[in-house]
Amino acid sequence: MAAIGTALIGKVLGHSEAEKAFRPWWDTIEDNLIYVLVMMGLIVVPTAIIMGTPLDCNFCQTDHCFPNTNAEKNFTDPGFNAWWVKKFCTMNGSVEPFMLYFPYFLLLIALLLFAVERMFLKIFQAGLKLETFYKFLVQENVLTVQQKEENACSIDITDGGKEALELKQSFKGNNNYFASYVVRTVIEILIAGVLLIWICVKGIPVLEHKDTLHCDVHGYWYECSGQPAQFYIYVLYITVGITGLYMVLNTYNLFWLLFPCFGKLSRLMSSYRSMMRAGADPKLSDEEVLGELYSIYYDNRDLRLLLDLLATSSGVAPAIAIMTIFDKKFGDAMKPKILGLSRTTGLNLARVEFQEPKTGVRAALANLPGVNLFYIAEICPPADSAVEGFEFKTVQDRQALNGKEAGDGIEMTNIATLLADDIGIQAAVFTGLKPEVAYTIKVSTVVNGRTIAMVKQELAPTLTKEEEDEIPAIDADAKSTHSNDSLYPRMNAASGIDPR
Repeated sequence: MAAIGTALIGKVLGHSEAEKAFRPWWDTIEDNLIYVLVMMGLIVVPTAIIMGTPLDCNFCQTDHCFPNTNAEKNFTDPGFNAWWVKKFCTMNGSVEPFMLYFPYFLLLIALLLFAVERMFLKIFQAGLKLETFYKFLVQENVLTVQQKEENACSIDITDGGKEALELKQSFKGNNNYFASYVVRTVIEILIAGVLLIWICVKGIPVLEHKDTLHCDVHGYWYECSGQPAQFYIYVLYITVGITGLYMVLNTYNLFWLLFPCFGKLSRLMSSYRSMMRAGADPKLSDEEVLGELYSIYYDNRDLRLLLDLLATSSGVAPAIAIMTIFDKKFGDAMKPKILGLSRTTGLNLARVEFQEPKTGVRAALANLPGVNLFYIAEICPPADSAVEGFEFKTVQDRQALNGKEAGDGIEMTNIATLLADDIGIQAAVFTGLKPEVAYTIKVSTVVNGRTIAMVKQELAPTLTKEEEDEIPAIDADAKSTHSNDSLYPRMNAASGIDPR
């Protein structure tokens, strides 16, 4: 039976990879509830009375069948064939239809609840949008993290290109997926409610009081027993619990759809909009303040729903990563800013100083429970085969660093050196650089372990003193690439090393 149930779930009740990617936890629980109903139906099917009657009937004598007695017949047994009597009593209406077909009712309930979802996906053609959006996520490596070879650099964040523009355009002008989701949820609540009422009103009274039944066979009364009423009533109680929980989950789903504050991503984006409005001209509209993000998330029900579902199933990081691809302004708001980049001549050190983004989305992320925001600095090619990434503490943790005793200091290792004297500014030192090699420094914004934004800057090979003297004049940015004089005070304060 388990093998049959697994095959049924896989072939009939299974979901595509795209559907799994956008399936929230409550829908997953609903799938498991349907699976349990199917399995219980398959377990109970062999006991179905209609497949092979379990009844054994006995002619009613004296007053054993009161108030139905054979007193008028003088308790004379007509001598009917016992096998015929039990089959006759099974099918003549003495056995309630609910008990007679109970195992099939279980399977029907499960398949009916499942069919509602599939039906509305087809009617509204919502599955096509789901598949298209999923393909874009896979293409942009948002849902999967590619494995890196040893000593290889991390993959850069892409900008989506033509595909991002086409996908955004396909979501404009209709709300089919949102409408499908809402209507489907309402219908499932109604169906689950009707089934629950029907089971409680019709099923429970039938199964609770049917240990024996009386059957009229051509005017003669027989008392029959053998139906698995007690087994059925326990199964029915479980079915009531499953159906009730299914209805509760769909009710929660409906509230989640109608009241965005239930979703973590919705709360984040609501905070972002409030912060952007607070710093903008009151005369400007939301569209003018938020830019393209307004049409991508706030004014697009289908795309917003898919992003909210993605955040529910995979976390807020993939959803934010997609929005940074769709809206360049929003992506820039997530990027840290490289303030300075230096490289020593004698110690083969490189140092990068960057500032965390001071935008509404960063503040909203930092204040959202369950969201871990941090930054990683990386040098490519790796200066040391054992070191690729550099993780830094958050701004709040710097207060603890500032409170350390002077003798403790900040330990400099081959991984990173933290700068704690400037709010929002952090720094890392890389060791073991080769003078003749050009490097790339990357600083990434990471949310819950996933990179959502990245900036990078090239670091030229170290110039000799003679080569530097040959350069008549260079601007401040170029000089900072080949010289570390302007940044030595910070590095000396942080690491205690005099690179000169």
